[in-house]
Amino acid sequence: MIFSAKTIGVIGSFLVGVCLWALPAHAQLRPGPHERGGMAGDGTGIALPLLLRGANLTSDQKAQVQQIMANHRAAFRDLFSQLRAIQDQMANKLFSAGRLQEADLAPQVQQIAQLRNQLAEEGLRVVLEIRGVLTPEQLAKASQLKSQMQSLHSQMRSLWGPDRPER
Repeated sequence: MIFSAKTIGVIGSFLVGVCLWALPAHAQLRPGPHERGGMAGDGTGIALPLLLRGANLTSDQKAQVQQIMANHRAAFRDLFSQLRAIQDQMANKLFSAGRLQEADLAPQVQQIAQLRNQLAEEGLRVVLEIRGVLTPEQLAKASQLKSQMQSLHSQMRSLWGPDRPER
């Protein structure tokens, strides 16, 4: 199967979107003045720092969370580096001269899927470790905050009306 210019444009746009999606997720892994989440893709990683802040961690718990993040930082960095390299390979193929078939990109698509799965698994390990640091009261507070955040997101989506596509 040969890709048309329109199909290549759609795939290129998709790749740009994937790259833009990966950058904020990668930024969540960088150490900063506050705790940062590690899991990306479902919003948990992005919301994690807010949920932890709202759970009112003790100084000891904050240190434990920072250590958990430090323990996993190298794995995240390595996985994101591999993901960027594979995405670059795919982009190079998409924008090269000559014919291109779906089978030509299948290995990169499979590698990207595997790396995303590894990122999700690593993120899950981080969240479970962090969850183990929290008290039952803090977990309840985090759950309450998550529900409130979901409600706010629903309200925001409803403000845009039915014509706005869901993510």
